[in-house]
This record gives sequence, C-alpha cells and structure tokens, in this order.
Amino acid sequence: MKKDNQALTEKEKWLVLTVIVIKMIMDGLDGSMLNIALPSISQNLGVSSGAIIWIVSSYMITTSTTVLSFGRLGDIIGKTKFYLIGIAIYAASSLVSGMANSLETLVIARVIQAIGASCTMANSQGIIAMVFPQNQRGRALGIYGGAISLGSLAGPTVGGLIVAYMDWRYIFLLKVPIAILAIILGIKYFPRDTPEKKEKVDYPGAILYAVAIVPLLYSLQEGYNAGYTSLVILSGLGLSVVAFTAFFIVQKKSKAPLLDLNLFKNPLYSVNILTSLILGLSNSCFSIVIPFYMQGVLNTPVNIAGMYMSISPIIVILVTPLSGILSDRIGGEKLALVGQFLNCGGLLLMSTLTKSSPVIIMVLYLSVINFGNALFQAPNNALIMSSIPPDKLGIGGSASQAIRNVGWTAGVSFSTVVLYGGMSSVLGYRVTGYVQGSGMEDAFIFGMRNAFLISSGICIVGIIVSVIKLLRNKRSIQKAGI
Repeated sequence: MKKDNQALTEKEKWLVLTVIVIKMIMDGLDGSMLNIALPSISQNLGVSSGAIIWIVSSYMITTSTTVLSFGRLGDIIGKTKFYLIGIAIYAASSLVSGMANSLETLVIARVIQAIGASCTMANSQGIIAMVFPQNQRGRALGIYGGAISLGSLAGPTVGGLIVAYMDWRYIFLLKVPIAILAIILGIKYFPRDTPEKKEKVDYPGAILYAVAIVPLLYSLQEGYNAGYTSLVILSGLGLSVVAFTAFFIVQKKSKAPLLDLNLFKNPLYSVNILTSLILGLSNSCFSIVIPFYMQGVLNTPVNIAGMYMSISPIIVILVTPLSGILSDRIGGEKLALVGQFLNCGGLLLMSTLTKSSPVIIMVLYLSVINFGNALFQAPNNALIMSSIPPDKLGIGGSASQAIRNVGWTAGVSFSTVVLYGGMSSVLGYRVTGYVQGSGMEDAFIFGMRNAFLISSGICIVGIIVSVIKLLRNKRSIQKAGI
C-alpha cells in the first residue's frame, strides 16, 4: 500500500481488482464445494446429516451478523487495511478447518472463517468504487459480480474431484496458498487508504444489530420445520423486532452510527437497495426447488443434473462483465429494468413446468432468469456505489450486502413455506421434505408452481418501483430543462 488511489496506473487498478476477484472466487467456491462434501464430512466426523449442516449455517449467520459492523470499521480504520486483515483471518481459519477432528472445532473455525470473509465482503465494493472512476466502475463491478458465479460454477466439479481423489480437508487447505498470494498482491498494489477523520466505533449499535439479526435468521431458517407458531420461533422473531427497533433509535441519535441512516435519504441509494432486496427475495426460490425437481420428479442422475445446472452460471459469467460495460456507456437504470423484466419472465416460465417437461426446457427458462439477473446486478451495484459519499463507501457497500443476505434468507424461508404448504394441501398431511411416494410428484408440481408464481409477483413489485423511479427522474430532468 504505497500509493494514493489517484496515483494508481491503469495496470495497478486492474491488479487491485484481480486480488478482489481471487477472494470472490474463493467465496463462490466455498459454499458450492462444501455442499457436495457434506456427506463425506458427516461420515468422517461421525455426526448426523442434521448436525453437519451447522458448518454451513454458522458461516451464513456470522457473515450476515458482522458484515455491517465491518463495513463501518473499514471506513474508520481504512478499507484496504481491513480487507487484507480479513484475508489473513480467512487463510488462518481455513488451515484450522482443514485440520479439524471434531464438529465443534470445525464449526468454530468456520465462524472465524466467516469473520474473515465478512471483512472482505464488506469492503470490496468500497475499494472498487475508490479505485475506479465512474466511467469504469460498472465494468469493474460487473467483473466482480461474475467472479462469485465462476466460483459457484466450478465448485461442484472441483469439490467432487477433491472428495473423490483426495480428502474433504483439502477443500479448506487448498485455499490457504491462494489466500496468501492474494495478501502478497494486496500489500504490493492496494492503495493507501487513510480515513479523513477519526471516529469511534458504535458498540451499542453493533450489539443491538447482532441481537436483532441472529434470532431473525435462525427463525427464518428453522421456522417451517419447528412451526412458525412455536414458542422458540415466535420468541426469536419478537426479540428481533424489539432489537431492530432499539437499533434504529440508537442509530438516529448516535453522532457516529454503525449505519448512517442519512444514506437512505438519497433516493438513488435507497431505491436501488430496495430493488436488489426484491430480486433476492424472488430469485431465492429456484435455489431450493430445482435440485428436488430435477432429481426427484425428473429422475435426473446427480452428475447429469450438475452438468445442466452449470449452464446458467456460465451465462452469468459471460453476461455480467458485458452488462457492466453497457452500464458505463448507456447508463444503468434502463439496463437494470430490462434485467428485471427478463427475470420476471423467466420465473413465470418456470411456473409452467410439469413432471414431463424436458430438462433442457427447464435449463432454458433458468437461463432467461440468469440472463436477466446478470443484466441487473452490475448497473444496480454501480448505481448504489455512485450514490455513496467517499467517506461512507465501506458502510454503504456493507449495508447493501447485509440487506441482500437477509433478503435471500427470507426468500428461501418464504419459498419453503409456499412449496411445502402447497404439497401438504394436496396430500392432506404436513410435508417437510420431498420423498418418493404416491402422489408426491403431482403435489410437488403444485407447490412449485405456486412458489414461482408468487416469486414472479414479488419481482413485478420491483419492476413497478423501478418504473416509478425512472418516471420521476424523467420529470426532474424535464423541469430542470425548463
């Protein structure tokens, strides 16, 4: 970190982005490789499949809980310093994860790993916005968005090879040298990032946010299985509401808040955050529905299903950088709206699938969704980051990431309720999963259709919000021209 960002050459700017992309690919690999290795880890550590899921859940809850605080700390300490600290934590915890001999040790290591990932996640978009001027920002954020899709695409294949020919531990151990390489490049090429003013950490706000978000995510994740009327779930949701209320009161009164609520007074920031949240709510549906549909209803072998599912991420990888370039040249709002329309159309098409639909038709419909999502993400991210003051890039970027995480988790929970609720109404008894049996396929198709129809309806709300925003902007421009 030897230069101010203004002094970086073009080559150095893209080397900074390369470091961020390396870490994003690791993040994408993390979940997709680990999911395929869960049965092997469960068997090796001698724990149940229900217990082993906590190595995934603990990571998700930790990142969602800490990303907002770490974005604020990035603004106070320095985004690039905090980012490199995060990679170092990630590397060390990956080493411990690969050497773990018990579930407890692995879960603790995963929590620490999530803290490191959260440090980088919270500040990556802020660093990109700091390094790249506005006319290059869309392209850079497009590449950034495609990186995690690349990791998700390669994950199942790489994870399968590691489990088959090596050992599940190498899923963690192989990340260590890659993270060390990213640290070396970051130290050499990242710009100096010295905050203009010293501010205190909002510890009360951080504690209240954690007390609010942890029971919320737990209740959303476990709500259907435990029952939304159960005492545990109702208590969790109630605690979350009380803590969030106290959190916003504290933030409004604080001189140096964890979350600067003034950011949301900017319509460009708040509306684009809202549309991103809505898209996450609607798109999370197919992440839980499609694997069961392919393997349970269509009886597609798991290896063939994995090949088909790889097509959609390829589209995201190819289209997202192009979307970023177009965003820089023609503006992001209209391009993002086109992406929302395609996304909604793809969800509606998914609702027409039956138990006799060819797999290639489903892949085509998924491709429409992912094409739309790729067109939306880069310009939407660029619009969000361009609306944030320079000294708030860390908290602004981390707030958008936290809201997306919550939206995705809420969407998964909501889709689960709609899917299994629909199946239960058809079968006449409570369903909590897909198992082979009489009438199960028809019941699943009914629940799946409802889930996609409601998801498309949620997406339409986002389209309406975007259209209203465009019309208001048009009127403002017309008034300014009079």
